[in-house]
Amino acid sequence: MAKAHEIVVGSTWGIRNIFQSLVAILATTLVVTAIYLTQEGEQWSQDKTKLHSLSKCDFFSGKWVFDNESYPLYKEQQCTFMSDQLACEKFGRKDLSYQNWKWKPHQCDLPRSLYHIF
Repeated sequence: MAKAHEIVVGSTWGIRNIFQSLVAILATTLVVTAIYLTQEGEQWSQDKTKLHSLSKCDFFSGKWVFDNESYPLYKEQQCTFMSDQLACEKFGRKDLSYQNWKWKPHQCDLPRSLYHIF
């Protein structure tokens, strides 16, 4: 009879520990999620401010400028979605400097960090 009583007490203690562990995991998950969402909100607010300043930008008035630091945006060999119609390097084009040109509006600058928005 004493053994049965010990098993019940041991089971209750185990359930209590499991419950406390689950509560701790839940609390940790909520804290991490709150921190993540706060950072995402700040990033969204910064992007919105940049977009607002670009809303006054005339994208049709500008010129093409050579940029060999931040361009090309991707390497053709690494792009698995590239169609054969656009794969100039794949079919032997030697001059690839055309990939280093970007459009620069006269009144504003398009930072590379905003490319994911457009």
